[in-house]
Amino acid sequence: MALRLRRLACVTLSALLFSTQAPGQTGEQGLLWRDGDPFVFCRHGMKHTPRAWIPVPDYTRTPPTPTPGYCPWPTPFCYYQTGWSWDEIFAYYAYLQICPQAERSGRWQGPGDGTRSPYSH
Repeated sequence: MALRLRRLACVTLSALLFSTQAPGQTGEQGLLWRDGDPFVFCRHGMKHTPRAWIPVPDYTRTPPTPTPGYCPWPTPFCYYQTGWSWDEIFAYYAYLQICPQAERSGRWQGPGDGTRSPYSH
C-alpha cells in the first residue's frame, strides 16, 4: 500500500512539474494535444482511442471521467485494470489546468464539430 502511494505521489509530482513548464512550449498555454486548440481538446479530449479518460460536459467545471477498464486515477501502475500512458497522464493534468480557464462551456458555432476546422486535428 505504501509503495502504491509513493508511486502515485511521484506520478502526480512529475505531472505538476511538467505542467509548470508549459509556457515555453508550442500551442495555447503549452497545450501539446489537438494542435494546441483548447476548444477541441477540452470538448473531445485526446485524439487516439482507446483513451484512459474522457471529457464530461460542463467542460469548465467537471473533471474528466476515467474510461471503464482503466485505473480510476492517473497512474501507469494498476494491478487489476489498465494503467494510463504517460501521455494520457500529462494530458489529464493539462486538461485540469487549461479547461477551467474558459468563462463558460459553449457550443461550436461553425460547420461540423470543430475537429476539422480549418483542418483535421
